[in-house]
Amino acid sequence: MDLDVGTARVVYETPDGVERTEVDNEHVAFVDEHWVIVRPNIDDDEGTVTRIPRDRVYAVERSTSEVEAKAKSLLDEATSKLG
Repeated sequence: MDLDVGTARVVYETPDGVERTEVDNEHVAFVDEHWVIVRPNIDDDEGTVTRIPRDRVYAVERSTSEVEAKAKSLLDEATSKLG
């Protein structure tokens, strides 16, 4: 089941100025005081993981309904597998 979870826009500070990046919602997470952005590489199993300190991020914009739908889908899938 391939569910469209929408996109997230992350606005953050870099040494070169303000950066704006847009990725799928499922590729953005907040872990250990950092925003983590995962950019998979289609050509191989490798990818790029960017960890941005929380105090460098100005905004993370994403649709709550899309995130809730993905969470419900994952919960339903886990429930069906566990019985």
